[in-house]
Amino acid sequence: MEENNKEIQYIARHYRKGLFATEPALRRIRPDNRPWWTPAKIAAASVVVVIMGATAAVLIHNSSINNTPAPTEQVQPSVIPAKAVVRIIDFEETPLTVVVTEIKDVYGVEVTNLPKNAADYKLSLHYEGSAADLVETINTILDIDMKIKE
Repeated sequence: MEENNKEIQYIARHYRKGLFATEPALRRIRPDNRPWWTPAKIAAASVVVVIMGATAAVLIHNSSINNTPAPTEQVQPSVIPAKAVVRIIDFEETPLTVVVTEIKDVYGVEVTNLPKNAADYKLSLHYEGSAADLVETINTILDIDMKIKE
């Protein structure tokens, strides 16, 4: 029992001296006692965030510029047969007569054997390929028999 009294007296004596207080312990850990978020640190962090955002925007912009396809050269249709020239052509509810005129302008070929009621046929399509393949596709879709004049 006497040992318990000694322990209790020891704890009480140290408690009265303030040895169990948290303030002195915190001062030993952080002697300047200033908050970690000083205005200078906040400004520096803001600058870092702005710089990182600007860098990301520049990188995204540069990557989108590098992904743009290079312009293609115009090839003379008279040099390459109609089957080999690849072009892109779009139509939206366009009469067949206008489509044939557009094929002539884009591919430089003449389409023959149009049906008598060609203006009654309407086409909506996006096509990338040669004139021969395009005419064949239109023939299949409309169940007609147009041909390319060689």
